[in-house]
Amino acid sequence: MLANRVQFEHLLSLFAKHGAEAFLESTRSLIVLLSEGGKIIAWNRSFNDLKEAMHAASLLRDFLAPSSKTLFDLLLSTVTHDRIKIQGQLELGQGDRLNEYTCFLLPMPDGHILFVAEPTQIRSEIEETATELNRMKQLLARKETELQAVIAQADEVTHTDALTFLPNRRQIMIDLQNAVEFSERYGTPLTISMLDVDHFKRINDTHGHAAGDEVLRSLAGKLRNTIRHPDTIGRFGGEEFLIVLPHSTIKAAVEQAGRLCEQIRSSTILIGEQEISMTVSIGIAQYRLHKEDWQSLLNRADAALYEAKNKGRDRWVVSEELS
Repeated sequence: MLANRVQFEHLLSLFAKHGAEAFLESTRSLIVLLSEGGKIIAWNRSFNDLKEAMHAASLLRDFLAPSSKTLFDLLLSTVTHDRIKIQGQLELGQGDRLNEYTCFLLPMPDGHILFVAEPTQIRSEIEETATELNRMKQLLARKETELQAVIAQADEVTHTDALTFLPNRRQIMIDLQNAVEFSERYGTPLTISMLDVDHFKRINDTHGHAAGDEVLRSLAGKLRNTIRHPDTIGRFGGEEFLIVLPHSTIKAAVEQAGRLCEQIRSSTILIGEQEISMTVSIGIAQYRLHKEDWQSLLNRADAALYEAKNKGRDRWVVSEELS
């Protein structure tokens, strides 16, 4: 039970105006109501432990370390005469219970003085906790960034062909379907080209599968450097590649196919001491707006590709005219 309960109830009533009763009872800060001369009138639970250890003391000054008494006298005199809030660093307690506090003296309306002492150690702990929380927040943010990068890399691997580093079949099919959907919605032209390496089996049989892989990698590099945005290209399967040309008509696709056939025909690939030449065949089809789906478009380009093969390879063929 706290001493001078009447005065303490008065103290509680003052705090009640600000809804702080629970704080007064539970805080680790020392809260003491003083007379103008510094005599202890009422105190909170945290100060009670200190008071019981020094039960003979009736003045707050008696609870101070010798080095703090002069400063306390100055603070008390200032708040008493000037009626202003004032702050200072004081040491309270004795022996192993001596601790440093950040102390506030506040003049009360009835002439008393409210003394509030916040343990410096608690403040340091709070600051350390805030610093640690901030460090953890930065660490979590960095980990989240790293995780997003890993997810992005995993997503790229999922949609990239491991041999050529072009979009794989799954991704180029997604690109095709999206392009068809866009063309249907906005009425824009769309053309695709199916490209296939001529006599690729002969290259594998003659030079080995490692050489065949190198041919595909080299071809992918040429295609990547030749195809212009917003056109996209992906490895459709084996030695076949699919080019999607949004906003393009047959004319643009034919011009592109002519350039590709010429560039690939005129270049060779050096593998060790072997020079390998190759040609490609290309089938071209323009999307029939509102009359077919992406699968039908793909089938027509594939049929045009095989027609190019049947006509002697190293050429491009356009699917039947739009109707």
